[in-house]
Amino acid sequence: MKERFLLHTLAFGADQFSFHIGEYGSEDEICILLHGFGEGGYVWYDLAARLPKKYRAIIVDFRGHGNSREDPTVNYGIDTYSDDVLNLIQECKLKNISLIGHSLGAVVALRVATAVPYLVSNLVLVDFSLNATPTIHGNILSQFHEQCDGYNSLAAYAAWILDKRPLTHPRMLRYIVENALRETADGRFVLKADRRIQEILSYKSTFIDNYQNIMRNISCRTLLIRGKGSAVLCKKEALHIVNMLKNGQLCEISGAGHAVMIEDPDEFVDAVTQFLLGSRT
Repeated sequence: MKERFLLHTLAFGADQFSFHIGEYGSEDEICILLHGFGEGGYVWYDLAARLPKKYRAIIVDFRGHGNSREDPTVNYGIDTYSDDVLNLIQECKLKNISLIGHSLGAVVALRVATAVPYLVSNLVLVDFSLNATPTIHGNILSQFHEQCDGYNSLAAYAAWILDKRPLTHPRMLRYIVENALRETADGRFVLKADRRIQEILSYKSTFIDNYQNIMRNISCRTLLIRGKGSAVLCKKEALHIVNMLKNGQLCEISGAGHAVMIEDPDEFVDAVTQFLLGSRT
């Protein structure tokens, strides 16, 4: 999907801080797409253009990420991002909502689905874990800082992605390279993200402590998608999560690791589409 087909606008959180959203489509059923740590809404451009026609996609850039501004108060985290999405739902009077979140975005989606269960009909959680090890967090932070330090060219960034994330699909590589970076005054290219969002990975919230109760209180249809090669979400934990849900299903994507929608976009879109249309069991 070329970016010109997106309607770009600003939304406002509960504290009136503005963040960026993109919209694709104009139908009444809503699909809110929530990205992972250090990324942006561009990871969903492929999915947004291929959702069933009855859906309007709303693609959120969390504050401090993507095309959203940096928050001078460093108000980043699960609670803040959840409140931002809830305020968007309230202000735009959204209903018939399907939430799709990857990693960090999946945790936010869980919070939102718990807060407004009467508005959420479908929930898709993409390769997230609440038991990630310090080693996994360390690897995520290391790659994040490398991207923040910058590259001399877009080609250099593309080469870095293919080295660090060799499963990246060529089509998705193009979306990432064209949308993930901003050019600095000295001609280098750096990630569109506030370095200070790294504090998100060091939190220990009540939500994490009580996630089992939250899982059991999710009443809507829920699909957990795991990349078969994921180093973040193991099969055992995935099954445990699904078993806690009242109406949960597990789908494994064969050609992907953690970044499922980037590494195997076609199988991913097929899984999401089948689920939203009610045909996946």
